[in-house]
Amino acid sequence: MKHTHHLFAALLGLVLLLPACRWLEVNPDQYILAEDALETPEDLQALLVSCYDVLANLYDGDVQLMNELRGDNTNEPLSNNDFKAIYNRETIRWTSYVGGVNRDFFYPVLRVNSLLSSFDLIEGLSDEERDRMEAEALFIRAFCFWGAVKMFAQPYGYTADNSHPGIPLPTFLRDAPFPRASVAEAYAQIEDDLNAAIAGLPSENGVYATSHAAKALLAQVHFLKQEWQQAADLATEVIGSGEFTLEQPESDSAFAVMRLPIGSSSSETIFGAYSTLSTNDNRTDQFVQWWQPTSNPEISLTTDFWNWFQQIAPGANEDRRALWLVNQPTEGKALLTRFNEHSFFNVPLIHLTQMMLIRAECRGELGTNLDQAAGDLNAIRNRAGITSEVYLLGPDANAEDIVTAARHEYRKETLGMGLWVEQLQRRGTMGEDIMIRNAPWDCPGMALQFSASEGNVAGFEFNEVGGCN
Repeated sequence: MKHTHHLFAALLGLVLLLPACRWLEVNPDQYILAEDALETPEDLQALLVSCYDVLANLYDGDVQLMNELRGDNTNEPLSNNDFKAIYNRETIRWTSYVGGVNRDFFYPVLRVNSLLSSFDLIEGLSDEERDRMEAEALFIRAFCFWGAVKMFAQPYGYTADNSHPGIPLPTFLRDAPFPRASVAEAYAQIEDDLNAAIAGLPSENGVYATSHAAKALLAQVHFLKQEWQQAADLATEVIGSGEFTLEQPESDSAFAVMRLPIGSSSSETIFGAYSTLSTNDNRTDQFVQWWQPTSNPEISLTTDFWNWFQQIAPGANEDRRALWLVNQPTEGKALLTRFNEHSFFNVPLIHLTQMMLIRAECRGELGTNLDQAAGDLNAIRNRAGITSEVYLLGPDANAEDIVTAARHEYRKETLGMGLWVEQLQRRGTMGEDIMIRNAPWDCPGMALQFSASEGNVAGFEFNEVGGCN
């Protein structure tokens, strides 16, 4: 995904040239394309690719790390005060790192909205090209709204009707601020964008978004909404497409398998951010630097996480434990080595393992197709080197066994991807007694704070601040 298009930079002074502006309040005259800036379908494609580029910059470790700090896998950061604020659920309007990422979610959105308003400027654009570009743009917008609402609002299900504050939803260009919509409205917009994207995207599209990617993202949306059947059906469509397969062996899965020659991709990747030497897209900037297995890394895993990991299939010679973790019990921590020794690798944002685990848990919740769910889980465990029948799900596995196993594997497989905390919050909305580092799942402060600059928007509602420690 990571491509640099100097043509785009020369054509317009879009959002990246306005880093101090508020994403809630945009003056189209400041950045909208001049009519002579886009003349050909190739120009419009360059603009579209730039939308992917800023999305990839956002997911180059920042979002993943912030979400890991919100969960229960990590120790308190060593010295970085912004990281500590996230970890302690005490982000405020002046937590610059958080405010910057918040704004970064909406830079791709503003570019997408510019693209969607520019089709009539282009001569020679076929209906097929327009439909594809529009669908890709809507997918990118949905992806950004989805990431933002999970971090800057309390989760879906926090209130009975989901009327609690969500995020602004700038779906068009205007010279006026966008207030916060409700979480219900945010989810509805995401679903609308994704359904339109599914209808317009091809099943094959190089490294860019496909109909499979849109379906997989929509499956995640339904999963957090506890709409088990819809999530399972969409995941099944993606899995059943035959386009994606598990990598073998486990040492080549997830992040590790992304270290491939330029132009290639993992058979597990449904959608990802691509790293290439030609664009100097070095992953040590974010992924590696905080997790480096030095004597005192900024971020480390808890001994509780290590002990939990050891207790799941304790007698199995599990590849993941040996390849991803180094225990330092006397230091009260474990080290994550998943990103080590490689500067360039592709980042999986949606992947096959995730779809298999979502489908398995949905099957468990529904109490149907349990044999299929067991097959998904056993395939993932087999790939991890677990082959003993003692640790595999047999034909007598019940719904509770399936749900428990799916949750265990999800926590393992998504380690470092920032996806676990949203599962804890979902389970909290389901009525489970979920504590995240000695605080309830709905603690004030779990929703990260917006930037102070948004206080200039009349009536803007900030999140409640509170550590719950």
